[in-house]
Parts: sequence; C-alpha cells; structure tokens
Amino acid sequence: MFMSADELQDGLSRLFHLGMELAERIQQDAMEAEQPETRAKLATAFHRISRSVRQTAALKLRLEREAKRAVREDQAAVRADRERQVDLRKTRIKARVEQLIWTEYEGEDADRRESILEDLLDADALEDDFLDLSPEAEIARLCMDLGLPNPPPKGEVSAKPMEGVEAHSTLSPAPQPPQSLRDSSPPGGPSRGASERPSFPRDNRGEDYWNSA
Repeated sequence: MFMSADELQDGLSRLFHLGMELAERIQQDAMEAEQPETRAKLATAFHRISRSVRQTAALKLRLEREAKRAVREDQAAVRADRERQVDLRKTRIKARVEQLIWTEYEGEDADRRESILEDLLDADALEDDFLDLSPEAEIARLCMDLGLPNPPPKGEVSAKPMEGVEAHSTLSPAPQPPQSLRDSSPPGGPSRGASERPSFPRDNRGEDYWNSA
C-alpha cells in the first residue's frame, strides 16, 4: 500500500516512542533483577532495543532533512523561473518604450529618459504583482512617468534611429506634363520647345503673368 511522506513520518515517530518505552521498561527490569544471568539477558535486550531506537531516530531526521531540501529546491526553481519571466518582460517592455522615447526625443533628452526608464523598470520588477499586470498597462504607466504620449498598438512604433544617420523624407518627383503639351504649341501662340516651362497656372504670379494681362 502506498504511504505518503507524512504517514511515513508519523509511523517513524510512533515507532520511536514505542521503542523508547520498551527500552525504559527493560532497563527498569534489568535494574530490579536479582539473578546475574537474568540481568545480563535484559541488558542485551536493552542494547538491541536502544540501537533500534537510534536507527529509527536517524532515519526520521534524514527524511526530514531530505524533505526540507526538496522544498528549498522547489522554491529555488520557482524563484529562478520567475526571474527568467521578469527579465524577459523587462526586455520587451524596455524595447517598446525606448522606441517611443526616440520617436519623441533625441540626443541627451532621449538618453536621460532611457536611464530613468531602466531605474523605473528595476523598481517595478521588485513588486510581487509585476508579472500579474499586463505589459500594456506597465508601458502606459512608464510613458506617463516619462512624459511620453499614449503608446500606439504594439508593432506600430517607429524604430530607434541609427546614430550618426539623419532621417530624410522621401519626396515623390513633381508631376511632368504630357509630352504632347511640352512639344506642341498652344492654339494661337508660338511653339514651345521641350526645354521651356509648361504653360500651367502658377500660384506665385510673376512679372510675365501681369504683363500678359
């Protein structure tokens, strides 16, 4: 029949106490025996019972130490697993908030906020509920402390720019008029070459415009 660890400990405790009672009784009988032969036999029995009691006590203590060590190992494994989860969450949250920092700031301002971010994350990671909060809630709280706008949905944050490289906007080339307009002459006027400006209305009306009027 299967015996649990608690039942085994209880059985050893009972066996130890029964052995102690028997050893005490044999020792008392040996002291009261009048015949040397009887006293010698009782002394041998007492020695054997005492040895059994000591072995029972040693086994009980060893099992208790092993049980405590197993609990410590389980606790250590739980702590190590939690530390891994905390480090992973800190890394992911830090990456997203750093992207937001470099979207809004640059240079020393961004570096200073990155340093503050690390301190805030280290402090938050010590809280028992750090893994219970959603990453989005933690990011929102950090953004509030760092003076950042509310973060956009995950995956829609601009990446941190590379050092020494300036961001340039890509502009589409200005639309060109059809080839037929550039090469042909407008009705009632002289022909225009391809190298001349197209005859499109201009927003900044210059001297040519007012003279023609």
